[in-house]
Amino acid sequence: MVTKRATDLKLVGGDLALDLANTLEGADTPETLVDAGELVAWALKAGVIDAPVRRSDHALAAARDLRTAIFAVFHPLATGGESPREALDALAAAGAEAAAHARLQPGAYAWEGDDPMRAVWPCATAAVDLLRHGPLDRLKACDVCPWLFIDASRNHSRRWCSMDECGVRLKMQRYRERRATAGR
Repeated sequence: MVTKRATDLKLVGGDLALDLANTLEGADTPETLVDAGELVAWALKAGVIDAPVRRSDHALAAARDLRTAIFAVFHPLATGGESPREALDALAAAGAEAAAHARLQPGAYAWEGDDPMRAVWPCATAAVDLLRHGPLDRLKACDVCPWLFIDASRNHSRRWCSMDECGVRLKMQRYRERRATAGR
């Protein structure tokens, strides 16, 4: 099994909250947010922060907890289910904490300083905003992997997170299945 780091992952969710959720590779794969430094590096790559912040195991644990809550809230919505109340409550608490540390400005929140939680707070507000304002009707789960994404295709028929990864895999699988049945 190849260990991926969060900074190696593509940002295909179409929303910051979903990109954080997508650092959770799956139950049988290793952790991608391997340490506090990887969280800071991912946050820089994702545009969450524009300069490095202090590394913190507390921020790492908060990011992992937030990621779990985001996945627990949005995966059921993407697959036609309902979000569990405890996940919604965890998301609300993370959003409230983020707002409590923010400076309000037109159009957005802003966080200043080098507090390690600056790598987490924008993801919490993005998740709350996505839940409140959508587009939840375009929220989908990949047919191949556990990732979540906003389907921005014209006819809303996208079924995989990325054509480069899962789309190619699914198309190759179908091709092999057709070849196997055609030879009988």
